[in-house]
Amino acid sequence: MDPETDPTTTAPTPDEKPAETPEEKPDETADALKAEQEARTAVEKEVADLKAENARLRRSNAATKGADLDEIRAEVRSEFVGQLVRAEVRAAASGRLADPADALALLDLAKLTPERGEPDPVAIKTALEELLTAKPYLAPKGDSAWGDVGAGQRKTAKPEPSTPLERLRNAFGNP
Repeated sequence: MDPETDPTTTAPTPDEKPAETPEEKPDETADALKAEQEARTAVEKEVADLKAENARLRRSNAATKGADLDEIRAEVRSEFVGQLVRAEVRAAASGRLADPADALALLDLAKLTPERGEPDPVAIKTALEELLTAKPYLAPKGDSAWGDVGAGQRKTAKPEPSTPLERLRNAFGNP
């Protein structure tokens, strides 16, 4: 019988692929995984580019609109005033509190800024006095901010020994 006319023989046609062998599957899986990773990387890059473009367009759109520009100016101004108030409070608290950062944590900074947007030194001073009255343990300890560092003239200085033998006796604790 002719193999072409015999229905029991199935020879692959030139268009059909031969059956896959188990050895080829790992290569195809690795290739498919690599292709999928490359596609994912490309999509992530495209998303990042689109986000950057969106942010750029929002900024340019805000610059062309008058109302948005005024809002941006107000936001920048309020942020600047907040930084200015914090600096003023730190400066005012530097000699009055052991740690000036405590004033920033414990005071309501919004109350220290009047409507015109500048820090009020009288309100800051009053708030610090109230804070020290309510929490006196925040005040610095001792006469100076540095404490006794062992330098300078002493009130309890002993007279200088007159002989070397007396100096040795004082050094070893034998008066």
